[in-house]
Amino acid sequence: MLAFCTGCNDFLDEKPQSVAAKVNFYQNDNDIEEAVNACYANLQQTQMYREFMVTMAETRSDNIEDRNPGGNAGRDYNIDKFTAGADNACITSVWQYHYHTIMRCNAVLSNLGVCEDAAKKQQFEGEARFIRGLMYFNLVRFWGAVPLVEKELTIEESRAAVHDDVDKIYNFIENDFKAAASALPKTYDKNNAGRATSGAALGMLGKVYLTLHRYQDCVNTLKPLLSDEYKSVYSLQPNVLDVFKMENSMNNEMMFVVRFSKTIVGEGRNFNQYYKDASLLDPVLRQGYDATDERKALIETTSIDKDNTPFVKFYDTLDSTTATVGYDQPILRFADIMLMYAEALNEVSYSGNGEAMTYLNKIRERAKAATYTAADLNSQEAFRKAILWERRIELPLELHRWFDLLRTGEAIDAMAKVGLQITQDDLLFPLPKTELDLCPNMQQNPGYATK
Repeated sequence: MLAFCTGCNDFLDEKPQSVAAKVNFYQNDNDIEEAVNACYANLQQTQMYREFMVTMAETRSDNIEDRNPGGNAGRDYNIDKFTAGADNACITSVWQYHYHTIMRCNAVLSNLGVCEDAAKKQQFEGEARFIRGLMYFNLVRFWGAVPLVEKELTIEESRAAVHDDVDKIYNFIENDFKAAASALPKTYDKNNAGRATSGAALGMLGKVYLTLHRYQDCVNTLKPLLSDEYKSVYSLQPNVLDVFKMENSMNNEMMFVVRFSKTIVGEGRNFNQYYKDASLLDPVLRQGYDATDERKALIETTSIDKDNTPFVKFYDTLDSTTATVGYDQPILRFADIMLMYAEALNEVSYSGNGEAMTYLNKIRERAKAATYTAADLNSQEAFRKAILWERRIELPLELHRWFDLLRTGEAIDAMAKVGLQITQDDLLFPLPKTELDLCPNMQQNPGYATK
């Protein structure tokens, strides 16, 4: 059902609990903070950003090919090949964990009245609304019209769920990110690094506007992040190869990440199967970097464990005690902001060597790639194509590619180039069969009735 239940964990040091589900648990500020921590902890689960979101957002795209039809009963292979049906375990789990995370956020928001510290109360509300906004943003892009759950539900209310209009869902997401941007601080102390911030909320709001093709709103929202207002908070790392090093974790480029620690039991990540073999990455992506582009090294394999297992991007050394690695999963970083801003500016008005070109070239300069001139990108369409390509080579494996293809209308053509003929129906995932069985008012997405 919508409020799928699992255990939950603390923000940085996971200890299994079930605080979000306890009756009469919320008594004071500390109880609410634990509940907020449980919201973050859900993001770390295998069914979320530890593993399954990679399958949903990267394997689904043209970036990664799954060549193992027998693995996990074809769970990931079928998502890659657009043959997954309503009983697919990955699709079902991602749906359930998103709604369970929303349930936890709603529990926080329903019980803020117990807070005595006004500043803490404001922060907790901002964090819960940020995470809830992120969950709905994923849901609406994966499934389209989905149930909009604004409060804690009883079992009977869950069974009565209906599809809400996509426009209504996006309006809700917009309001959550706006509220989070107003409520959250710009930064935290070291012990709380990784919590949602005002800048991250503005960045996600800008991404929502870009998705909705509200380009001027996107420009207006992202501009403060590129101004003196946030100059001391966000910047590109001088060396692109340093961006993902764990010793450089939560650097000024990382705006929101799902955090992992290889040295704390239960906090690290196992090796993702798709990151073990660079040959699974699309050859067009692998071969598309300039000869001098340092980003290419980030998608080539390096051996990091005693068995010389090769891995790409993100990974640092293996911890022999916990048998995990500790890379954080970026959700939003400053390079993404710069590219979104450049894209939105171009859509508002093409201007040759204007501000949009400046920000596009800043990304390329940092990577030591050849920069563009107005002669290279002499039209709005040429700039549009260059930005989409730059996003692909700057942000691979960061869970943006499928969403980028959807919002630019390029998904069908992009998949055809890797040998997959898909239709408009394939742009949404099937709703899980378990949810349709439990919620009689919900209908399957078009194209999946017989899959």
